[in-house]
Amino acid sequence: MRSYRLPGSLMAAAIAASMLPVSAGAVFEPETGGTYEPGFYSVDPTSFGQVRRGDVNHDDEVDVMDLILLQKSLHGYGAALNAQAADLVPDGSIDVYDMSMLKREILSPSEPPSEPPAEPPAEPPTDTPSQPGAYMNRIRDSLTAVVPADMASRNPDVDYGTLEPISYYSTIARKEKRANVLLPAGYDSSKSYPVLYVNHGIFGDCQSMLDDSMGVVALAGNLAAAGEAEQMIIVFTSMYTSENTDQCVGFTPEETAKYDAFREDLTECLMPYINEHYAARTDRASTAISGFSMGGRETLYIGMTKSDVFGYIGAACPAPGIVPAQDNMMQHPGNMQPSEFKVTGAQPEVLFIAGGTNDGVVGNFPQQYHALLEQNGQEHLWLEVQGGGHDGSTVVPMFYNFLRNVFKS
Repeated sequence: MRSYRLPGSLMAAAIAASMLPVSAGAVFEPETGGTYEPGFYSVDPTSFGQVRRGDVNHDDEVDVMDLILLQKSLHGYGAALNAQAADLVPDGSIDVYDMSMLKREILSPSEPPSEPPAEPPAEPPTDTPSQPGAYMNRIRDSLTAVVPADMASRNPDVDYGTLEPISYYSTIARKEKRANVLLPAGYDSSKSYPVLYVNHGIFGDCQSMLDDSMGVVALAGNLAAAGEAEQMIIVFTSMYTSENTDQCVGFTPEETAKYDAFREDLTECLMPYINEHYAARTDRASTAISGFSMGGRETLYIGMTKSDVFGYIGAACPAPGIVPAQDNMMQHPGNMQPSEFKVTGAQPEVLFIAGGTNDGVVGNFPQQYHALLEQNGQEHLWLEVQGGGHDGSTVVPMFYNFLRNVFKS
């Protein structure tokens, strides 16, 4: 409660005018919530509505009439006033300083702080990741089959990171499986990094894509050192998932199905291991999948059917078999029908296929995948490497473009 000391003449005049009860400690009118104690006019600010500073006569205006009323009160003319509004200094008393302040308020009223100017309405985004294919449209013209020589080979002055072999338990294969984890230069476990999974070709394993002819290690290190790619954790997988053997034994539907089983092994076993043991980001915008040949096929199959997990998908020379097909090796039953070969869930930021015109192993199946995606209205990127074969001549350009553009949308 705040107390206001009144001049003796004003106190007497107020009592005489019956403005205040004369008994000490009595409750004043609810309208003002005042009480009178000898020598004080006391107000409980919580007992009545908001009081406007300077509104001495309590008429919701601050003008010369308030100044006249306060002046009369100070001269002992017994005018009834709103004591809380009259204490403009405020110092708990009503005196000439309050009158001076009220004069100033009337002559130059203080303005409440003005609202900041309203921001102009934001322009609707024209190119955001929420629009299917938006990021791919931005980078499409930058795709190239020509890889700078200094990016594709190792440089003694560049730190290519640390390679760690790991073993994790696969509940799908019911045994331990192997993988290799490449940590970026200067890896710091207190930070967090996006993760790229790299899949090998048929009969390969987690060592295969580490070969310099594939260019993955050199490209990742050189591009990151040049500021053209994000630092990332790269996981080299062993796709073949079988309870009985560790290596594919032939071209049969039964054997290729054990590569398809890697989808569950990857998402349910290997990825949880990586997320637990490394400083890995786990959102789809920080998770990419890529591969070559059979690894390209599984990259497309896994990435497109698990698009809630993988935001970036890159396949070099993908082998047939996602949809029914016949090649020189076998009849592929397919995992889906041609009309189903599209992403039905969250759209990838990048869906990228590269194929060579001189590929003697998978032939034109990469081009067929490209044509099928176009037919199904699926946004994607396609790079045709003139003269490219089923080797580094196509794999290196794919990874050069892919690594430059992942984790940047």
